[in-house]
Amino acid sequence: PVMRSGLDGPDVVGERSSTRVRPGRTWTVILPAHPKAAGLARCATREVLAEWGLGDIEETAALIVSELVTNAVCHARTSGLPLELRLEADGVWLRIEVHDPDPRPPRTYGPPGLDESGRGLLLVEALTAKWGTHQKSTGKYVWAELALRT
Repeated sequence: PVMRSGLDGPDVVGERSSTRVRPGRTWTVILPAHPKAAGLARCATREVLAEWGLGDIEETAALIVSELVTNAVCHARTSGLPLELRLEADGVWLRIEVHDPDPRPPRTYGPPGLDESGRGLLLVEALTAKWGTHQKSTGKYVWAELALRT
């Protein structure tokens, strides 16, 4: 297990199913629904992708992870329940998923004026090949896919 701490709450724990460069890699981490979660998720994403040999998409993936986690922390009704970040690389795509307990789908909108918030999902849309949401019995997950360079 990988332990991440630094919050005055639960530790962030991740299980790596593989660190070799090969298709079928997955990694999951549980994050508190806390403003510091995005920073923890960014750092963990960079570390995992570097271990997987995917440094060429590391910064873009970390930005997408940050936006998806921030969106869940700021807008999902979590009632204090944790979030889950999942990364999966299949040799062609890197799939990023952020699971939260709120069944409401996220909304994209163009913020008025020069507001500094409200652009997260527009950024995700611009940086990824595709993205979307999937309803679960216990909430939803928002996913995005990046093409892997071969």
